[in-house]
Amino acid sequence: MADNIFYVYQYINEDGQPYYIGKGSGKRIDRPHTSTLLPPKERRVIIKDGLSNEEAKQLEGNLITKYKRKLDGGILDNIKINQWACAVGWKHSEEAKRKISEGNRGKKRTPEQCKNYKGTVTAEHREKVRQANLGRPYDPVRSAKISATLKRYFAERKESKLMQEQKNG
Repeated sequence: MADNIFYVYQYINEDGQPYYIGKGSGKRIDRPHTSTLLPPKERRVIIKDGLSNEEAKQLEGNLITKYKRKLDGGILDNIKINQWACAVGWKHSEEAKRKISEGNRGKKRTPEQCKNYKGTVTAEHREKVRQANLGRPYDPVRSAKISATLKRYFAERKESKLMQEQKNG
């Protein structure tokens, strides 16, 4: 039972409608979130507790899918369907890639949309990022994660170029 320390919770509005679904352990339900406001204690509800991590992930995902995010026309403030879907190193399955490809087939992007895809970084953008990071304290863990991600990115890019060169002969 020691592994069953997780729970799934919801934040509800004045009308009793959920507006955020989450998974947690300990006092997670009482901690602030970046994407939504923390409601008064009486509107923080544990839906089910005593769950394993996998059971909690499954229930959280099912409830978010049921109520849908505002991004998808639903009622929830949740940004992601679950936090693991966007983790570093996470990749789409072949089936998901196929569905995305089929959904995009035949779509024509406007010149404005094309500009937003892999465009060059402008001096203005670079300055905005620099200003946003001024005064940020040095965090060795964050720095190590960024370094590892960049190393992996450039290694994959180099490998891709080598494969392309071999293919073109």
